[in-house]
Amino acid sequence: MNNLFIVNTPFHLLTSFILSKGFFFKDNNFLVLIHPHGYEQWSTNAIMSYISSTKCGYKEIFPLIHFLSSRNKTISFKKQVQYVQNTIGKIQIDNVFLGSDIDPQNQLLVASLNINKFNRYEDGLYSYYNKNRRRSKIDELFHKLKIWGIKKSANIKGNIYINTSTASDSKAAIADYMYKPELLQRYSPNSIEITKKVIDIAINDLKNKNLLQKKIINPSILYLSQPLVEQKLFSIEDELHCLQNLIKPLNKQGQLLYKPHPNDSKDKINYFQEKIPQLKIFNSIEPAELLYTIEDNLIAVVSYQSTALMYTDKFSNHVIKAISLSDFAQSPMYYKYKEIMQNAGVYFPNKLNEILKILMKG
Repeated sequence: MNNLFIVNTPFHLLTSFILSKGFFFKDNNFLVLIHPHGYEQWSTNAIMSYISSTKCGYKEIFPLIHFLSSRNKTISFKKQVQYVQNTIGKIQIDNVFLGSDIDPQNQLLVASLNINKFNRYEDGLYSYYNKNRRRSKIDELFHKLKIWGIKKSANIKGNIYINTSTASDSKAAIADYMYKPELLQRYSPNSIEITKKVIDIAINDLKNKNLLQKKIINPSILYLSQPLVEQKLFSIEDELHCLQNLIKPLNKQGQLLYKPHPNDSKDKINYFQEKIPQLKIFNSIEPAELLYTIEDNLIAVVSYQSTALMYTDKFSNHVIKAISLSDFAQSPMYYKYKEIMQNAGVYFPNKLNEILKILMKG
């Protein structure tokens, strides 16, 4: 079989790597990168570079970085599509895998290949429930017209169903590969679990290549920052108090590893560093899930609504507590997402002393 994996984010890249190694290792696997997030840094990171290359087993890589985008002004849409048809189109793809089925370029790529069905792999928390994110019929039609316009100008003949309603809602999807399909609260034509056994096959490949190295020496808590202060969901003092309570169970050698969000303000980060001596800036572009697989001294991961909170047990061989600070926010997360995350084992403290109790608990 010839399989095509379409990737937009580091999380997509990791999942595609896991699928290609664990489910489809006997097949010919090809990788397409469409407007990949943070792509300019991938080549400087050993893991990201490896899993986005032929070195990890892909037969060929197609970096369509600005495919059918206004950012690509030097090559016409028709020529971009012709390139796809003259390269990927010659392979005779049997199965397509993609994470975002509402992304216009993803859908147009599949249409360019005259394929009308695909397999979805999960795109994080929003893959589990999507009704609250559905566009109005007018917006849905507006976006359909835009995509149809691009199809016409690019001379794309494929008749794939165009989804513009909400994520994970395309009628062209025939299956969903999910880390925790038991948590699904939307329709799926066929949900397939990405098991820990499958994950471990891919992780062992990284370990055998010496790409996963332990870096955390002391007991540590990973904080996946989100722009809560900037979005006025938290006051800066409220977030500080939460972070200070995370530090309490650690001895003086313990660390709070702060992974900044691209939209974090520098003033906020500087303030936290000034107030918390044990805070260490932890810049890493690979998905946090990879840390769970190797870092024995990582005791907890904390965030607001990060998907990475949901998979500590799927990637780690020791207990890593997952804590959401959503209940401290001015506007806590949507109740359906909280329900899904709680069912995934995520803690939701609503008092500062509860954070301490969770971290100290057995």
